[in-house]
Amino acid sequence: MSRTGPHDQLPTVSEACAHEAQVLALSITRFIAAGYMTQDVACWDAGCQCAEEVLGPAHAPRLVAALIGVMRALRSERQRPWPFMPATCCRVTRDEIDLLRALSQVRGSDRSARAASTRDLAGGGASPRLIAALEAATETLEAIKPMLAALVPVRPATPSTRP
Repeated sequence: MSRTGPHDQLPTVSEACAHEAQVLALSITRFIAAGYMTQDVACWDAGCQCAEEVLGPAHAPRLVAALIGVMRALRSERQRPWPFMPATCCRVTRDEIDLLRALSQVRGSDRSARAASTRDLAGGGASPRLIAALEAATETLEAIKPMLAALVPVRPATPSTRP
């Protein structure tokens, strides 16, 4: 018996994230969002620990700070709530996809795509704080990509159902 529902229709992290830096950024952002939602510093600590385990104590704080900046900008400029999954969930919400897309396009040359992705993430309207935060986060993500490539093996192919 198969169960299908809205959760089953959401893409997986591996489908939504273009590279390992986005996977890490999504996990950390989820911990930060959970910290705001629960008002529990343990969530932020978990996000910091997640970053430190992958990047070490020298590089992790920069990434965590950049993603806190994104979350603070979302909280101040977004027109609606920002639904997110737990940090370890394999599925991605549509709003998380908007975040990943905005991070990918914020430094691109296509100004209309960049504006559209930021507008989608913010829920409409001007969002200069969010744009600045996304630029800072993207710069940090680009800087850590080589570190992650050296640490993380290439993702395995999707398992086959054949023997």
